[in-house]
Amino acid sequence: MLIGAYESENRISVSVAALKPIGYTVYCRYFDKSGTEHEKPMKSFIYPLFVVFCDRKSSETYRIAITDGSSGEVLEQFQMLVTRWNEKQKRPLTHCSAPIFGKEPKWLHLVEMIEHYKLQGVSKFYFYVREIDPYDMLLLQHYSAKREEVELIDIPSIYFDAVSQQLLAIADCHLRNRLSANWTIYSDIDERMIMTDEKETILQFLQESLGEKYGAVMFAQRWIFKYEKLPAKFINYQQIMEEMPTRKWQLTTQPGVNCTDGKHCWGKMIINNQKVLQMLIHDVGEYEKGYIPFILEPDVGYIRHYRDVNLGKWWERNRGAMEKFEPFENTTYNSYLSSQLLSNVLQILHEVYNHF
Repeated sequence: MLIGAYESENRISVSVAALKPIGYTVYCRYFDKSGTEHEKPMKSFIYPLFVVFCDRKSSETYRIAITDGSSGEVLEQFQMLVTRWNEKQKRPLTHCSAPIFGKEPKWLHLVEMIEHYKLQGVSKFYFYVREIDPYDMLLLQHYSAKREEVELIDIPSIYFDAVSQQLLAIADCHLRNRLSANWTIYSDIDERMIMTDEKETILQFLQESLGEKYGAVMFAQRWIFKYEKLPAKFINYQQIMEEMPTRKWQLTTQPGVNCTDGKHCWGKMIINNQKVLQMLIHDVGEYEKGYIPFILEPDVGYIRHYRDVNLGKWWERNRGAMEKFEPFENTTYNSYLSSQLLSNVLQILHEVYNHF
């Protein structure tokens, strides 16, 4: 199964939902608008994981397929429409979310996350969905249809473990943004990257403070303990003022630094799409042309991670790791943006759920 195919000047990059190892041989098959295979099949292979690079052979190629052999009929449902980007209209900053699954309510996390990152300069969000409650989906569909700020992509059920789902989503999202955006944030829906200078946005930092040699920025985690589930439904404005994670939860670990690998403690990254070949969950897997990461000091910027301590027995499993980041202290969300964030969240919820 193909997730997407994205054309650049010299190649078509294809994201493939296939249980195949890196180096597995495949063939690129090229089809024109009439459905005719109009170019000779090209031998290629899986690399990086979930990705196949095919040469761009003709402007007439309308669909592409990836097959194990170089011959045989390819039904249209196994062909992928080739997406072409206008490289002159790149977005400055986008966001790729980890796949959504599980039955716990997510609508309040989703709206707060989207509106937080819009204030930071993000203009497009990509959500990969395996399982979602219809009530939560209403919110994302509103952003997609009414505001054109969200794109929704289904994660196929071929993968059942969360890590494979996430790596597939990351691979596809990187290809989607490689030519259409300069920078992309990779994070979960309960994480809020933020600068400590309350009047500086993430986009301003990326555009004004980084040298050419840097291909990504690593943000350290600060876990903020969340002891209750989010509400199941939107009731009224007072409820939101009391229940928004950025307003309700404050008990915070020290920054997650100095772990055994010397790089991060489950930190997350913002990458320059043209300077990265492969993105993983917490790190860049491979850079283009020798670019390197910028490890951001936590006193400049960090992640406010509103972690449900009861979900999946998280505290029970991670208590020892968290105690390494004591002393815990109460911290608050950016006071300069807090009122604007609340106002924007309430406006969206009014638009989506006011008729319920």
